[in-house]
Amino acid sequence: MKKKIIVLAIAIFAFLYGCSEEEHQLKGLISDKEGIYGLYIVGDEQVDGTRLANEGIDESKIHMIYHPKSLEVAQDSLSTAGIDKEPAYVVLDNKGISLKTYDYDELVKFLKSNIPQK
Repeated sequence: MKKKIIVLAIAIFAFLYGCSEEEHQLKGLISDKEGIYGLYIVGDEQVDGTRLANEGIDESKIHMIYHPKSLEVAQDSLSTAGIDKEPAYVVLDNKGISLKTYDYDELVKFLKSNIPQK
């Protein structure tokens, strides 16, 4: 009986750990509402709500913009995105990663096509 409980506990722990790695990495960046986005920007500190608004993007649809301190931090903290250089732009919707690009113009184009204009 004791052996079965230990095996069950190990199986549950392994399941929870495996399922939660990506969720843990993305926590806070994923919105709980459809049509609201989080941005993970590596190596381009100039991207903020004002710059995006100047591009014609409704900044109220961006709930968070996160800038990690370095490429190495980004690779560790968001390993599921597979970021290998900077600048890197990752867009997250309510389900997970929607876009990963290394081109600012592609980021803007994606946001404009997915966020209704004011």
